[in-house]
Amino acid sequence: MNKKKSYRILITPNSAASYDQRMVTGLAAGFNSIGHYAAAFSVPISSAELVSLCKNLSIDVVLQVNRTRDPDISLPSGVRFISWFQDVYPESLDGFAEKFQDSDILYSLGDPVVLGLYTKMPCFVSSLFTGVNQATLNFSHHNIQKDIDLSLCGGLPGAVKILPNEKIDFLWYIDDVISHIPLLRKSQLLWAIRKVVFGRWLPVDYVPYSLAHLMLQVVQSCYRPLRGELDIHMLANTMLQLLNVFCDTKNDSPPNANGRKMSRLSWYLKPYAHRYVGRSDFRARLIRYLARESRIFQDNFMSPQRKAISYFAQSYPRVMDRVALVEAAARVSKSLELYGPGLSSHEFTHPYLKGVIEDQDELLTIYCRSKINLNNNTHGLGLHSRTLECMAVGGFIFMHESPHDNKSGGMHTEFEPGVHYGSYTPENFHEEALRWLGDNCGRIRAGMQAKSIIRDRHCWHHRAQQIIDDLNR
Repeated sequence: MNKKKSYRILITPNSAASYDQRMVTGLAAGFNSIGHYAAAFSVPISSAELVSLCKNLSIDVVLQVNRTRDPDISLPSGVRFISWFQDVYPESLDGFAEKFQDSDILYSLGDPVVLGLYTKMPCFVSSLFTGVNQATLNFSHHNIQKDIDLSLCGGLPGAVKILPNEKIDFLWYIDDVISHIPLLRKSQLLWAIRKVVFGRWLPVDYVPYSLAHLMLQVVQSCYRPLRGELDIHMLANTMLQLLNVFCDTKNDSPPNANGRKMSRLSWYLKPYAHRYVGRSDFRARLIRYLARESRIFQDNFMSPQRKAISYFAQSYPRVMDRVALVEAAARVSKSLELYGPGLSSHEFTHPYLKGVIEDQDELLTIYCRSKINLNNNTHGLGLHSRTLECMAVGGFIFMHESPHDNKSGGMHTEFEPGVHYGSYTPENFHEEALRWLGDNCGRIRAGMQAKSIIRDRHCWHHRAQQIIDDLNR
């Protein structure tokens, strides 16, 4: 392509959330500031609408956040496609490469392999970080008093309670048995009955207690909080392998106490069977019989189970990180404030929770009021919006070490610990936090030196120019 070409670019978010809107509008402004036309939508749009807009606006490039090409509706001829993935989930890689063409570009919010993009792609793959706008750099903090010792701004997925519910589990077992019997599962009458009976009491996407508890144990056993070393595919594959072992009805499934193979249903019922030992009523005999002898047809795991695996591999480690971080911070100072969506559903946040910040200036004010802005990332990739925006207003970042610090998106690729931010490990958090709290001049100096780097290398027009250079490769 002609390197002097002025592109016309259309950018769409993954959701209508304020964070996504800030990302796409910031990037669009970056393109416009370097001489290209860019339009950003505040909500996702359908593939048909996308095609229509490309034609009406003479678009050259479409950039979508956390989206791939629609296999059923093609973009107009000559339109380049860019996918900017800011989240990677275990189930996202099935057939992933087939959704891209060789002229496409795939960006991830950090090192692609660290984030879990293992699949060999037919197109150009690179990292693209978020950026900072000029208004953030110009934000005045001189009259803001630093009256908070430690703060943390960032949301969490809602809390999930793993509790046994014998009645719902038993309904799930019965419905699962019916769905695996070839003749019964095709009966329209039976489907209608199931919809009426099970639909009333059995939640959609329900996962039995035994499975959910196993997934929880895998993550708690394998993931170490605040070290930035999450491998979502290792966790997901471990869960799948264990579920296959315990739920398989083939010859390699483990035997029960009588030497017979343990069935999938018997393992589901195992947590409840002990309640009926020694009892002689019909219900007790049925539970004991099913837990010992039952057989059902085996197939691939259902969608709810895959969703649960995705949650425990990708989202639950974030909760573990945050619990460890808040507990460590609370031992340093009671002047601790937490802000973000989803936090209110987690009890550990309640003593320090201050609500959800809706206004960007309010967020920047919290960064400036805080002596230490706490930071963490399950993958260890610290160059995300919270870090960059906090540094842009001279805030002091306190980030844990990670084996990925020197990889794309890692803190060491752009900043030096002790010079531009504070570094900690789970073992030395208390000592380092107290040291930085007592060093006012050191914190202010680090914040100002970090701000200088943000201004020179991490504005939205820098991100826009990177994309233009990649398009012209």
